[in-house]
Amino acid sequence: MFFDVVFATTSAIDPSQTYALDDIIRVGIALVVLVSGFLSVIFILWWGVMLILSGGKDEKVKPAINSIRYAVVGLIVIILSIFVAPKVGDLLGLNVSTYVSPKVVFATIQDLSSKFFGNKDTIDLSPGSSGNGTLPADFSNL
Repeated sequence: MFFDVVFATTSAIDPSQTYALDDIIRVGIALVVLVSGFLSVIFILWWGVMLILSGGKDEKVKPAINSIRYAVVGLIVIILSIFVAPKVGDLLGLNVSTYVSPKVVFATIQDLSSKFFGNKDTIDLSPGSSGNGTLPADFSNL
């Protein structure tokens, strides 16, 4: 019963479609990059707050600085791996640049985010879009 509810609310996976191995690998890599990048940013923000709240005490400052350092190094490793992994794979003769290249990974991340959160690529600022698009001359009824 729980799986039926979860499966019914997930629109990213189409059960009637068959997926190739390279599609599964491409989506897996995109998810790993997305989640690890998100977690790195969260850790940087969290330990930044802990650094601010440490009050200058060495026993609280050092763990905060070390954690921020490790999160930044992790973020750098994630970004470098996106660009280095296809080159290393091609040098080894694996021909992985078709589904591991940075362009493909970022396109997959964008595709996944549009499936999960809806397509918000453009903002419609035309006068008839939302509201009436015009401001009153004297701004009195804002």
